[in-house]
Amino acid sequence: MAPRTAATGANLVLASLLATLSYVPFELVAKLTLIVCLIIFVLDPFPESRLVAVGGVGGVLLLNRARQHFLASSETQESQPHQDNKTKSE
Repeated sequence: MAPRTAATGANLVLASLLATLSYVPFELVAKLTLIVCLIIFVLDPFPESRLVAVGGVGGVLLLNRARQHFLASSETQESQPHQDNKTKSE
């Protein structure tokens, strides 16, 4: 088994940044991700990095759609018990 290496400073900075982003609203994180992907797409000349940028945008799009779907379904579930109570009391 390979010996375990110590975490470098860059890994700790990345871990701290990701931990901080977990407390920020989704919309802000999504916008920051899109800005970073745009910068990577425009400034980095390598095709692989452009594919990663497009994949990042696609990931944000999928997460946004899933979030909207779950928010809509939770609103529907919250409104249904109120309607059921009204019909039972009538």
